[in-house]
Amino acid sequence: MCRRASRVLLGGLVLFACAACGGGGGGERFALYHLESAIGPPGANGELRCGPPRSECPGVLERPPTRVFRYEVRGPPAVSGDEIDRDSVRRLTDPVTGAPVLSLALTPEGRRAFARLTKEVARTGGRDQGWHHLAVVVGDEIVAFPEVDFDVYPDGIPNAPGIQFPAASEVDARGLVGRLRDG
Repeated sequence: MCRRASRVLLGGLVLFACAACGGGGGGERFALYHLESAIGPPGANGELRCGPPRSECPGVLERPPTRVFRYEVRGPPAVSGDEIDRDSVRRLTDPVTGAPVLSLALTPEGRRAFARLTKEVARTGGRDQGWHHLAVVVGDEIVAFPEVDFDVYPDGIPNAPGIQFPAASEVDARGLVGRLRDG
């Protein structure tokens, strides 16, 4: 079950084509981390949070989580809000599941940073023989943690013009779009 759910999350990290990628305005903090190396285990303290309305949180077996878990940040983000085009943030529908997803374009530097991050995550997972994950952070919240399957992407995901990740609901998707675009 967990493996299937993780594979679905990787499906949420879909490449898409964008017409133009450039910097956008304000918006809340956006960051991508290598979950296993830059984020601590779930606990009562830490800079990041995860819990309702999320259907799952990193390192938490209870689904859906009934409370908020906190996570310590142990390293810098690999991709930051300066490396996304905030004007490109959109709410879409996953054509397979019908679930809401968020889509955003990466700047040229964001593409390079995302390629480095996914390469590190895939190679570390391959070395450990266990899937490693990205942590998608908006504000102080881990909103998604898709895996990078080292068998499918042994060298990461190069030259991705953008990413997509799942939202917990329609309301959550609209809220995340607003948080990323306007702040």
